[in-house]
Amino acid sequence: MLDIDGVLSEGEGRPLDLELLGRLASLNRAARETPAAPAVTLCSGRPAPYLEVMMQAIDAHLPGIFENGAGLYYAHPYSFLPHPALAGSDQMPQVRAALDRGLIQTGRAFVQPGKLHTLTLFAEDPAETRLLAEWAEAALGPLAAQVDLVYSTSCLNVLPQGIDKGLGVGWLAQRTGIPLEAMLGVGDSDVDLPFLKRVGHSAAPSNANASVAGIVDYLAPQPTASGVRDILAHYGLLP
Repeated sequence: MLDIDGVLSEGEGRPLDLELLGRLASLNRAARETPAAPAVTLCSGRPAPYLEVMMQAIDAHLPGIFENGAGLYYAHPYSFLPHPALAGSDQMPQVRAALDRGLIQTGRAFVQPGKLHTLTLFAEDPAETRLLAEWAEAALGPLAAQVDLVYSTSCLNVLPQGIDKGLGVGWLAQRTGIPLEAMLGVGDSDVDLPFLKRVGHSAAPSNANASVAGIVDYLAPQPTASGVRDILAHYGLLP
């Protein structure tokens, strides 16, 4: 199970490694022919439409996790399922409105489009990314107690309290019957910690932050896509 930004990709606006995506697609085709063979899926903070495209690129057949655990995407039957923990949750419209007034309209930040259940904030000036949590707390006031603010490499994720990739991967295990201890997870930033701590095997590329590097079973000597190749080879999944 792979994160996208900082793992498969170097991030927003950067080219994708099409050769690596092709190799992952080959692994998935082999897994469909031989059910005991490992398949590849994605666990991302990206919105559902972006995840869908990336899942098509790797010819995935297992469900994929979008919006940091807020939902599962299925290619067959084609569907997008919100996590049951979101049922009855109604704070995000108020959160969106407060952040719009306090950060977006003031020109300090913008929101990544396309998300339904969570928010991702980018600083207009990337040098101010680490100020986003402080700004968001101030803009939210009492609403800040109802959300979790978690950094990815280049942005701040605003999540309904209790929603994270760990919850998402647990739901994936439940729905697929694949035990968590049989899963390999690859991530690079704070938002990945909850799922990396739950899977049986964890790894990270060399660009991972110190928190992730300190808890994974294997740290690749190379960054992003090159690191993914190394990780897959280390676990015997690629030659």
